[in-house]
Amino acid sequence: MKIIFNKTFPLLRQAEAALVTSGTATLETALFRVPQAVCYHTPIGKVIAFLKRHILKVKYISLVNLIANREVVKELVADTMTVEQVRSELNRILYDKEYRRQMLEGYEYMASCLGEAGAPKHAAREMVALLRRREE
Repeated sequence: MKIIFNKTFPLLRQAEAALVTSGTATLETALFRVPQAVCYHTPIGKVIAFLKRHILKVKYISLVNLIANREVVKELVADTMTVEQVRSELNRILYDKEYRRQMLEGYEYMASCLGEAGAPKHAAREMVALLRRREE
């Protein structure tokens, strides 16, 4: 197996599926429309699982699911991060066409939640318009 560093975007352009750690990589992978499983292993998996079920107030850890406010991608975290679970999810992503289609549709919904490109420019225009109205 060859390990490649610092080539994320060229790899995503060619990928059919991805196992991704939580963070901005999940969002980037979704924006490239690559089906993924979010994998987050920790040596204190049982503690994290307990915290996630009983204390933490967020339903999801991946940006994709947080933005969509629903499960678009499977999150394999703590006690659900097993070899069997990873294998099962990767098989679903690669071979279950309906599952794959639903994930890609979820990406479209998530992208629509982000809004149009150029958000800073649109926000600046709105602020200028608001300031002009205040001056009148």
